[in-house]
Amino acid sequence: MPNDFVTIKALAGELSSLLAGGKINKIYMPEKDEVTFAVRAHGENRLLAISTNPQNPRMHLTSVRKENPPVAPGFCMYLRKYFTGGTITNIGILGEDRIIAIDVSSRNEMHDEINIRLIAEMMGRYSNLIALDSRGNIGAAIKQVPFDTATKRCILPGIAYSAPPQNKILPSDKTALTAALESYNGEKVSAFIAEKFAGYSKLTAAFAVKLAGVDDAAPSLSTSDISALLKALDRLDNIYSDPLYSPCCLKKGESFVDYFVCPYGDGDYESFPTLSECVERATFAKEKSERHREHTRELNRYYKNFIAREEKKLAKSRARLKECEDTEYYRKCGDLITINLYAIKRGDKTLSAADVYDPEGKIVEVELDPSLSPQQNAQAYYKKYAKLKRTLVAVNEQIEETLQTLDYARDIGRAIAMCSTSAEYAEIESELAELGAIRKKRTHDKRMKPAKPLEYEVGVYKVLVGKNNLQNERITFKIAQGGDIWMHAKDAHGSHLIIICAGGEVPESVLCTCAEIAAFYSQSAQADKVTVDYTRRKRVKRHPSGKLALVTYTEYKSISVKPNAHEELLLK
Repeated sequence: MPNDFVTIKALAGELSSLLAGGKINKIYMPEKDEVTFAVRAHGENRLLAISTNPQNPRMHLTSVRKENPPVAPGFCMYLRKYFTGGTITNIGILGEDRIIAIDVSSRNEMHDEINIRLIAEMMGRYSNLIALDSRGNIGAAIKQVPFDTATKRCILPGIAYSAPPQNKILPSDKTALTAALESYNGEKVSAFIAEKFAGYSKLTAAFAVKLAGVDDAAPSLSTSDISALLKALDRLDNIYSDPLYSPCCLKKGESFVDYFVCPYGDGDYESFPTLSECVERATFAKEKSERHREHTRELNRYYKNFIAREEKKLAKSRARLKECEDTEYYRKCGDLITINLYAIKRGDKTLSAADVYDPEGKIVEVELDPSLSPQQNAQAYYKKYAKLKRTLVAVNEQIEETLQTLDYARDIGRAIAMCSTSAEYAEIESELAELGAIRKKRTHDKRMKPAKPLEYEVGVYKVLVGKNNLQNERITFKIAQGGDIWMHAKDAHGSHLIIICAGGEVPESVLCTCAEIAAFYSQSAQADKVTVDYTRRKRVKRHPSGKLALVTYTEYKSISVKPNAHEELLLK
């Protein structure tokens, strides 16, 4: 995406026209690197989202209200203290770079009017959001940096703010731009512009060359070429006020993959009224995917470590089980020694005797400890037999328990992939803690409400689908009534599904649709056909193991369906 000076400057101009004069009513911080401002401007309520995510830095108006943490981070509290109630006076570019400055007129603790500023540096992994006080000093930053050798500056409270140093030619320095173009030595023109001039991505530089009508592979530039390039670059620098300005998104199939201030070339472009809307549409899927990966990274690490630990435990138990394969041999040796006590003398090292357990009566050799009496040798074998027999029972029980734990735990991996809210992350973490996957259970804020299950409307029926074991337990045993229909994919990990029907008969078409949903939210989601069991909720009981959401059920019927999420029936 051309997140360069040209695009950022156009975006700043657009946001200023929409938000200048607007009052900041509320400030939220739904992510550790993202802030949302609720602004009342020109008679409308708008949400301004600013993200400093290294993979996807952006600023745009949004219609999405994200879930907020129960306790606001320190940076959010600072912004609320000084910026809430303030009026946005201007939004513009700072220093001809990818930096947007939001100027705000507010009041301090003494109710004196002050001018403060919020700086959004949209620079990839160096992106930051910095609040400046009325003297231009840093009051708070979303990312504090003691000293960065790459940017050669500190970002700490109390220090005077300075923009990152720029080592390229600025767009406004026409003399330097002209001299640089005159020195062009036959490289690719667009690559030369992107390398030497500040603020132009490769995509924007290539479009500037195309706009100027210059051959990108030209061996040299004539005076007219240089003049055309400077004119094209100047148009792009001020594109927000140029007729060329036409915010659009590049489509790939049904998805938006990039945004531009105007169509840059061939491709399937779709125009939108504002560049802000283009930014949101083109980055929504990427941002959602990145946030999910970020939030679940730690949960997946705990989960995978637990699975690996249990599998190692299972391997050790099976190795011990193999050692117990000779249990009966030790009993037989004890019996043979007891039968042949009369033939054994103290000090004998072996006993040769007929195997009474062999139909053919073959002669076998039994090792003896010469330091023990014949009776003591027999007792030694019997003790070894008794020990292995106890071990065999214990190891079999341990293997069965470990297999059940692994079977239960593997369903958590599916739940991690489905979770999307803070409450769901907390529920998964709580479940991992109960399993022992997390050494110490974290204390979650009591104000955090339980995560809601998926809600569908199938015909006239409300349908609930659990996204994890806690939700499965809740909808099955706390929400559902005895006469409601309960569904689950047969012999597979998956979500519990409840059809709220108060004991009434449910049409076959509704049962089929709900079975398709239950099959989709199961381990067998990729199969062509999945068998789904269903019965009345009153016939579903908790499993004797006590494991969360594990159940037994009776008097059920089955239906085979093709998995289908039926997102069109999902209640938002």
